[in-house]
Formats: sequence, C-alpha cells, structure tokens
Amino acid sequence: MILCCKLFSSAKLALLLSLLITDFAFAATPPRTIVLGITAPALKSSQVQFAKRLFSHIFEELNYELKVEVLPSIRLAQQTETGAIDGELIRMSDYGESHPYLTRVDEPIFEFSVAIYSNDSHLNVVSWKDLKDLSVGYRRGVKVVENELLKVLNKNNLVQFTDIPYAFKKLSLKRLDTYAGVEFLTDELLKRQPEEVVSNIFKVSKLKEESAHLFLGTSISYLAPKISTALKKMKLSGRYNEIKKTAE
Repeated sequence: MILCCKLFSSAKLALLLSLLITDFAFAATPPRTIVLGITAPALKSSQVQFAKRLFSHIFEELNYELKVEVLPSIRLAQQTETGAIDGELIRMSDYGESHPYLTRVDEPIFEFSVAIYSNDSHLNVVSWKDLKDLSVGYRRGVKVVENELLKVLNKNNLVQFTDIPYAFKKLSLKRLDTYAGVEFLTDELLKRQPEEVVSNIFKVSKLKEESAHLFLGTSISYLAPKISTALKKMKLSGRYNEIKKTAE
C-alpha cells in the first residue's frame, strides 16, 4: 500500500514537472519576426507611420514581432516575390492582381484619393481624359496612378519622378502641366516645400477613391484572415483611433 502511494505520488510529480517544463519552454520561445517592406518616401508620411504602429500592435497580439525594411519600389516587389521579406506594409487594393504571390488583408488600413495638382488654379479636370493633352508627372512605382494615366495618355506626355520635391519645383515653374499623386502623401510632401513653390501649386481635382491594404507573402498568407479580424475589432473598440492620434 505504501509502495503504491509512493509510485502514485512519483507519477504525479513527474507529470507536474513535465507540465512546468512545457509551460516554461512555451513562455521562453521568442516571437517570430515578420519583415514587411515599404519605400522611403511612403514611410515618411503620417499615414504609413500609423499603419506601422497599427500592425505592430496586431502582430504583437499574435505573438509576432514586426520589423519594417525600407527598399526601393522595384526591389521591394522582388524581395517579396522571392520570400526574402514577408510582405508589403501598405499597397493599393488591386495590387495583388499584378502580384499573385501576395495575399491581401481584406480589411483596409484606410481609404484615400488620387489627386491632380497644377500651376493653374482654374484648370478644369473632371476625368482622366481631361489630362490627355497635358504633360503629367507622377512618382515612379505608384501603380494606382500610373495604370490610370497609361489608359489615356501618350507615354511622351508622362514624366516619372523619384525626387518628388524636384517634380514640385518643375510644376511651380510651369515646366510641367500637372502632377498626379496619392493625396495624403503628396499633401504632406508639399507642405515641406519652400513657400515660392507651394504658392504656385493648386489641387484641382480628385479622380479616384482607393483603399490601402497590408499584403502578405506566401509563407505567412494564412495570417490574413486573423489580421483582418483583428483590424475590424480595433476599429469597433476605438483602439484604431487611439493609435491613429499618436501617429499624427
């Protein structure tokens, strides 16, 4: 009888130790790092800083650590396709159509407009076709703008820029008729320009409403529904707006 009790107690002790070791091992496991890419001009905007903070919170709750890597636009797409990074922090809603290796998180980060800027405050632009005979500048790699422009404009009328302040300078000096850009990014960059540039540039139209989304690479595509659900809950609870205020 005594031997039986000792054996039972030893078994209980062994089970308890096993559970403690398992719990310790689980607790000691560091969160996996998820690397998302972004371009340098985009990262400077308050909207993208907001997205970075937003997903840092969401990934932390899912036991992941978010790292953001800054890359040129073309290399960014290449790095995601090869799996060198895990996804892209922010892209337009239809980005996945031309990048089928990416999975979109369906709940949008936010909505925005594509706007037209000109040195002529009276320029009448109500559709993309109204830009047909004008020289139009835009930032290289911004497909949501480029795709629309290519539908109606001759390539000779399109001017790509990587240096947006230089584009603003050309526009203000009337060496460019118009500039098409994502409104929140363009507005923020424009605010930082010299007064002699800003005073000669006018926002004359908004031609396209869009939404911004997180895109995940193949290795973590299974997380898309969880992230979408978490983002919806943050919007409903008010935490979304709390985080947004800290990024402004």
